[in-house]
Amino acid sequence: MHRPAPPCLRLILILLLLCCLAVAPAAAATFTDMSGQTVTTPDFPKRVYALSPPDALLVYALDPCLLVGWNYPQTKTARDWFAPCARDLPVLGGFFGQGMTPNKEALLKAAPDCVISGSMAKGNEDFEAFFTTMRIPVVHIESESLAAYPKALRLLGEVFDKKDRGEALAAYAERTLADIDKGVASIPEDKRLTVYYAEGGDGLYTDGRGSFHTLVLELAGGRNVHPAPQTRRYGMDKVTMETVLSYAPQVILAQDAKCRDMILTSPLWAAVPAVQQGRVLNIPDLPLNWFDRPPSFMRLLGVKWLANALYPEVFPYDMVRETRDFFKLFWNEDVTEAQAREFLGQKDAGKP
Repeated sequence: MHRPAPPCLRLILILLLLCCLAVAPAAAATFTDMSGQTVTTPDFPKRVYALSPPDALLVYALDPCLLVGWNYPQTKTARDWFAPCARDLPVLGGFFGQGMTPNKEALLKAAPDCVISGSMAKGNEDFEAFFTTMRIPVVHIESESLAAYPKALRLLGEVFDKKDRGEALAAYAERTLADIDKGVASIPEDKRLTVYYAEGGDGLYTDGRGSFHTLVLELAGGRNVHPAPQTRRYGMDKVTMETVLSYAPQVILAQDAKCRDMILTSPLWAAVPAVQQGRVLNIPDLPLNWFDRPPSFMRLLGVKWLANALYPEVFPYDMVRETRDFFKLFWNEDVTEAQAREFLGQKDAGKP
């Protein structure tokens, strides 16, 4: 009876196979990545693994069919929106928050010919050395700051031979950030709204000023009421109801609809100014969250949504049109007006 080889033997066999492939002659291209390192990649990569969700989603935006796997299981809603070539990819793990550290054997089975290591992926030195040993090039990008997205998108477009697409996405990011910056600069400091980011089932988890989890809040001109810096990579620091009451935020951003409904109906929250004024906003999260978790390219649309919600007189965006334009560009999808309204949580979402 045939018996499967033990895991260590399987890994050795895969390594030998990849070593053979690595010495095969192939065209190559050389780039300077965003860490300043010179990287030689296949001309051009066809199978890409990214070390964290923000990086994987940037690759997806360039070309969904390049990915060889996801970092974590996707929700059914997200899967339904993914291109067929990316819908059922294996979960390979990654380096993010409380994510799963990748299995080297599974990574080698996926056979990437290029790895994207973004600044959001931490603690991956061992794996980067592993890829280098296997002669799989690692391209470093900045994926934490939205301000770095134009350069990252152009670099990935060059690496993947998708220059036109990389340029189109980068130009959108530049226009968006410039427009937001100009509008926010016109708002006096004493007119900027105080905002609390409510996370978790009880709304008593949050992320403080300067956290990458609240980057959209600050870009949109909100003043994060929680001053404490992020204490751990995953974020979601615990606070008390008394702390939130002392903050007296003018606006609350609820992580999801369940959290928003709880805040609006709980007597514990009734004394918060944002609740009394009906300014508890549910962050759009279809097909992926527009604000955080994961902090992806969706934040480019999220910052427009939040700026419009906080200061409609400064940012009079037609968010239905903005949403449709964004999905056409980044997702290559024609979103209907009704779908856009549904994404935005508008009451008349059912109208055509």
